[in-house]
Amino acid sequence: MPYRRLPNTTPAVIRTLKTARDEWKNTPTPADRAITAEQWAQLDTAAPNNLLNRLLSEAGDVDLALAAQAPLTDNFSRTADRLAMFVSHFHQVLDLGIARGAFQPGARSYYGRDIAATAIPDLSSYDAIAEAAEAVVTGEARRQAVESDTGGYVAMQLPGADEVDVLRQQFLTLRSQSDQALVNTDRQREELQALYPEAQAVAVDICDTVEFFYRKDPDASSRRAKCERWGVVYV
Repeated sequence: MPYRRLPNTTPAVIRTLKTARDEWKNTPTPADRAITAEQWAQLDTAAPNNLLNRLLSEAGDVDLALAAQAPLTDNFSRTADRLAMFVSHFHQVLDLGIARGAFQPGARSYYGRDIAATAIPDLSSYDAIAEAAEAVVTGEARRQAVESDTGGYVAMQLPGADEVDVLRQQFLTLRSQSDQALVNTDRQREELQALYPEAQAVAVDICDTVEFFYRKDPDASSRRAKCERWGVVYV
């Protein structure tokens, strides 16, 4: 037995309201219109500040925010992965150099590691990547300052700390841009969500009104078909 499904998501509410709006426009005879003039006032395209137009505007703002956010988030994610790889390789090469005797055994301490550490720093989160990358840059500078005094400084290579720092600066810039985009998306979603309860209530009221308008149609299938033209959904 088919039953009515009330609009309970933003896309469903928008679809119901737009369908009712378009059907009103396609129904020139007032007596044949299944919704009230008051409901139509919330849908009229010519009234820019009515409910439907405000809802469409807010939904459009969310779409624009997501479109701006997506490439920034993707670029930041790829840069973070690359920076993590460079930091990992830096410490792996450092450990190999210590094993060969190319670096002093205590060199790990400059980069925030225990001198006897057997594992590279944690790189499992963006914060951890940023912290480990900064430690590479500042640690290399400290080691250079100390070991240059004794003439024993050997710069790390493949990758060098300068290569890590270039990626780190890109990471920090993209992270800031991505965070700003996320904040904007959240704000646009909150503005849309603030309008949703009113819009959903109007959409449900329209469904109730349409079903009441056609309540005397003796054929259930015909009645549902007429209601569907005004946005009522049956499943």
